[in-house]
Amino acid sequence: MKENKYDDPSFFRQYEKMLRSQLGLEGAGEWYVLKDMLPDFTEKNVLDLGCGFGWHCRYAIEQGAKSVIGIDLSEKMLEKSQRDQ
Repeated sequence: MKENKYDDPSFFRQYEKMLRSQLGLEGAGEWYVLKDMLPDFTEKNVLDLGCGFGWHCRYAIEQGAKSVIGIDLSEKMLEKSQRDQ
């Protein structure tokens, strides 16, 4: 499996401290623009590639998605997303 910087313990510790990592979508500066660009998720099947901490997956579920699958190369990201559900 390809290695990535997010599974490096030192990098991941710093990444977790970022505002977007702690507050989720509300902590991401681009969220207010991106949110308006997203489609209606009601009854949709959603695939989030590079889901990270799973913030967009959670949003899709909150917006009525029928099913959501989040995929990420980083084991640490997936562990964190499952732990914070």
